[in-house]
Amino acid sequence: MILVTGATGTVGGQLIDQLSRRGAPVRAFVRSQERADVLRGYDCEIAVGSYDDPQSLHRALGGVTKLFLLSPPSEQMASQELAVLAAVRAGHAEVQVVKLAAIGVDGEVAGSRLLEQHRTVVDALVEHGQPHTVLAPNSFMQNFLLWAGSVQEQGAFYAPAGEGAVSHVDARDIAAVAAHVLTTDGHDGATYTVTGSQALTYTEVAEHFSTALGKTVSYVDVPPDGARAAMVDAGLSPWLADGLVELNARYRAGGASVITDEVQKATGHEPRTVEGFLGDHLTAFR
Repeated sequence: MILVTGATGTVGGQLIDQLSRRGAPVRAFVRSQERADVLRGYDCEIAVGSYDDPQSLHRALGGVTKLFLLSPPSEQMASQELAVLAAVRAGHAEVQVVKLAAIGVDGEVAGSRLLEQHRTVVDALVEHGQPHTVLAPNSFMQNFLLWAGSVQEQGAFYAPAGEGAVSHVDARDIAAVAAHVLTTDGHDGATYTVTGSQALTYTEVAEHFSTALGKTVSYVDVPPDGARAAMVDAGLSPWLADGLVELNARYRAGGASVITDEVQKATGHEPRTVEGFLGDHLTAFR
């Protein structure tokens, strides 16, 4: 049995779909039965619980041999995932953990609170000798959907990333790599950096938007302080807004331009392109 935490999120939901299609026994860990409603139609078990409820974690881990570990980006991300690992050690030590982190987690993480949180969890896996694999994907193409309103209304999108190139990757491809790792052997101790096949600046991404939509779409490089203020005004916590500004500073410095072949090795096909992603989501931007 494979337990998927974060099962209704961007990657987790795709992973439930792909594992179900493979016929793998899968259980989704969700916060409420209402959250589980989005998983109707999939061949998966449902475990309702909370990272703050050890008993619900123990119940969810019953009979599990592999665990996909992720929680939403927040100030509590590391503590939530460490709570899951504590439950694993308390009675399920044989479980193989596949931890979803982020690109750069295996390098210098100082100055990025999100990467620091991921590293805390990875270090705990190593320290306790837990069988594990780390997936370190680059920025999700699905994040482009956050720009839908400004692309529709202003023909522009905004980010504090300068002209740094980023090898954006589709969450569907991340989930495909995760499904491969969870259903095959030989991955213990590995860290897989998962990227798309192109490293594009946001100016180049805007050109793809323009071609796909048949109208001019521009990228506006905004100052970090302005980006932070806009994110907080949009409802993000100050902590997360700061974390995203820090990530964009890494993009600006070229820290997300690496290209790997992990998607091709895991799936046999090349990663989805930005052009293909936009083609699949045109209605969101029109």
